Amino acid sequence: MFRPVQMRRLHIVALSKYKYPLMKRLHELGVVQITDVGRMMDSPEWTQILENQPSDPAIRQITAHVMSLNKIIDFFDAVSPLPEDNFFKFLFRPSPPKVIAAEKLYGTKLLESTDGLLEEANAAVKEPEERLNRVTSELGELSEKVESLEKIRDFRVDLADVVKTDLLNVFIGVAPRERTDEISNKLSEITDGICYVASQGIFETESVVLVAALTEKSKDVSDHLRRLGFERIDVSGLSGTPADALSELNGRIAALNSEAESLRSEVAKIAEIWRDKLLAHRELLLIERDRLDVVTNFMRTDETFFLVGWIPATSINSVKEEVFKVTKGYSVVKETNPNPTPEDTPVHLQNPPFIRHFQLLTELFGRPKYNEIDPTFMLAPAFMLFFGIMLTDAVYGVMMTVLGLLLLRGGGRYSSSVKDFGVIFTAIGCATIGFGILTGGYLGDFAREYVGITALSPIIFDPMVDVQFFLILVLVIGLIHLNLGLLLGFKENVQRKEYKDAFGDQFWLFPLQIGIALLAMGMDLAGASLCLIGIIIVAIIHGPLFFFDITGYLGDVLSYARLLALGLATSGIAMTVNILSSMVEGVPLIGIALGALVFVIGHIFNWGMNGLGGFVHGIRLHYVEFFNKFYEGGGSEYRPYRIRRELTRE
Repeated sequence: MFRPVQMRRLHIVALSKYKYPLMKRLHELGVVQITDVGRMMDSPEWTQILENQPSDPAIRQITAHVMSLNKIIDFFDAVSPLPEDNFFKFLFRPSPPKVIAAEKLYGTKLLESTDGLLEEANAAVKEPEERLNRVTSELGELSEKVESLEKIRDFRVDLADVVKTDLLNVFIGVAPRERTDEISNKLSEITDGICYVASQGIFETESVVLVAALTEKSKDVSDHLRRLGFERIDVSGLSGTPADALSELNGRIAALNSEAESLRSEVAKIAEIWRDKLLAHRELLLIERDRLDVVTNFMRTDETFFLVGWIPATSINSVKEEVFKVTKGYSVVKETNPNPTPEDTPVHLQNPPFIRHFQLLTELFGRPKYNEIDPTFMLAPAFMLFFGIMLTDAVYGVMMTVLGLLLLRGGGRYSSSVKDFGVIFTAIGCATIGFGILTGGYLGDFAREYVGITALSPIIFDPMVDVQFFLILVLVIGLIHLNLGLLLGFKENVQRKEYKDAFGDQFWLFPLQIGIALLAMGMDLAGASLCLIGIIIVAIIHGPLFFFDITGYLGDVLSYARLLALGLATSGIAMTVNILSSMVEGVPLIGIALGALVFVIGHIFNWGMNGLGGFVHGIRLHYVEFFNKFYEGGGSEYRPYRIRRELTRE
């Protein structure tokens, strides 16, 4: 609980014929993090004996199959997407995760089964997909034509006449309104007057322009029209006025939409038959690819292979038994301890069930190194205490607890992250209830002043009255918290034999603090002596800038005054909301309803904003003030070689 799980480096040598069965079994066990052996082979002698394990040729076939499956699945998702939960439904009322029963397929049987599945699925999908693509493509083309024709709807021209012949070329399109005269003049100039230009304003800034010119002049006419901002409209294949053509096109679009809808229904029925099978085979193929990919981390001889990995110490015996069982004893398994100061040892955290949910907060800062203390067991109770002090209202605590329980009963059933937040919110909500009862906070002073329940008066102190006591309390809590960090840091540095850091970063503060306490109690000689000892130690180790170490620690202590600030803010805003709601009650006709509205919205806002503030500042006190006394973080995550299933169950 106090440190990451002890790890062992695992070395396995076995006959090559057992490579795949062993990889399959280790994949199922899911406790070995396999590493690249090649990086360890620095010795020339080893490189003469061992060679890299080549990639399995089946990986290319698996990748091709996965791409083919993705193509069909993506088509189904585009035409008939599966329903998805929105954010709030995912948190509070999620749909059960999809589970697909899958056969125990692997190796050659899996590839053969996928070949047959793809052949059948492609045969079922091919015709409706081609028809739907054709309809969709035609709809896109017609929609573009409709959009263009809408601009010239009121222009009186037979579109059948807008054609190109051997003698004459007719254009129609739109151009900036202010350039219509320039277009007419320019075209008359370059065609020696042998052209026809008609225009009609359609918008404030645009006009429809019809141009008829000799075919031999078409290129020059087109070039000058383009320079003058003319945008040609393609009306090939259309006849009648633009309004008539629009009517015909819209009719065709309606018919195509009906056909497309019918095809989508057909594809949806096909998807119901094939989608689950395709998804299951895709996941099985990805699992198989993991098994084949991992062997590239091995080394081999002509008859054997050699792998290295990391494994929790508690799992070593069971894994040894499985290795010997799979290889029928034709293997050698050896375990070694990591180096005293390991850099590459993966970190596996294993806290008790309740504390485990707070690992999320620790890992936001950084996973502990292998040889570091895991601070989660200290973060959990301290974070609960800090949050309770900052929110300091029993009713707000109930609201936070209810939110946490809703997350646990909702998304927490299927998502580990949502479950973590559900437990954290429930825990800090309970802490807030406790502190609210001790300080008499029930929607501020609502219970006492407006309902008259005197039994709900503060038990220990009233934050809005006993401010000095509140300040002393939070500073004492801060001192205890910081000194716990100092003790841990001192212990860690001594164990690592880093005595200079132990005395220069942590120890000097102990005599200094004790000395200040003795001075406050009137024991001047002893207090001054201890203060001097602490100052001399830090001055010797840190030099002339030691003064900043003293002011820095003082700043850390005073930083805990934020507990007071947020606690007073919560109580003060709650009282303000109560006053405002009572003031608007006197408004004629709507006073009671308006007062209730102000009351509810005000308290929800106060709970939300100060709850967020309490969460952020509770984390900050750990990350900035507490962790820097003993904790670095930056460890690498333990990533065991295991089967990762999302959909299938065998």
